[in-house]
Amino acid sequence: MDREHLRDGLEQHLRYLSVTLGDRSIFRPENLQAAEAYVSQQFAAMGYVPRRQSFKYQGQEVSNIIVGDENPGGYYILGAHYDTVEGTPGADDNASGVAVLLEVARQARKLKPPRPWAFIAFTCEEPPAFASAAMGSRVYAQRARRQQAHILGMLCLEMVGYYSKAPGSQSLPLSLKFMGYPTTGDFIGLVSDQRSRALLDRLEAAIKGGCQLPAVSLAVPFGGHLLPEVRLSDHANFWDTGYPAVMLTDTAFMRNPHYHGPGDTMDRLDLDGMTELTLGLLNFLQQEGR
Repeated sequence: MDREHLRDGLEQHLRYLSVTLGDRSIFRPENLQAAEAYVSQQFAAMGYVPRRQSFKYQGQEVSNIIVGDENPGGYYILGAHYDTVEGTPGADDNASGVAVLLEVARQARKLKPPRPWAFIAFTCEEPPAFASAAMGSRVYAQRARRQQAHILGMLCLEMVGYYSKAPGSQSLPLSLKFMGYPTTGDFIGLVSDQRSRALLDRLEAAIKGGCQLPAVSLAVPFGGHLLPEVRLSDHANFWDTGYPAVMLTDTAFMRNPHYHGPGDTMDRLDLDGMTELTLGLLNFLQQEGR
């Protein structure tokens, strides 16, 4: 796989979402809609047929964008939210996740993975929608449960662009400090609940075997409710509806000091690290189900 080509694609998406648009919150509906349109247009240019799952929130129509194969016999999901909180350009949170989502989807057209995959850009992950019925991922997961969809696993890309080799750059919840987790923020974190442990283990092996980015995993009991930091993204809605899911994250505010602020800009992100993660995910797509 051509790393330079992947890197260029990631940079293009980051630049449009976080520089050209910037704030993509529900309070900037024109930018939120422009981000939705961009993702849909990118998917269409790859040869997919985008599908909108639309609903009303705060008097506006908002939409998840879905492409790929929601196969009744079972399918995987790779997802990322494209909205931001108010007042941030949201490069890491979460243009980084959307950029990786788009580039994995692009390469999947060529690789033809052995199991069906759906690629989903979720709306309304951030406050004030967070933890409410208006989260795009909750709308999707609850519909899937009602329709008895067979989701084999959901991978959630939540802030995947900020890495540091500086000692002490990784803070940790107190409980993890005593478990030997690293204090240098140069890795991608992989977080599952206990029911998703098998998916977590396979994903960790594929990332470690397919790229040069270190990966560190954590499986939490009780749906993560004892460690609320691990529930702060779209994967939690899949845990809560009984589907296996893993969050891939640079650990957000535990590493990135610009979390949810005006300093979350693309010049602070590590495009090489994002490129490696993309390669690791593509390795998982090719291996899973064989």
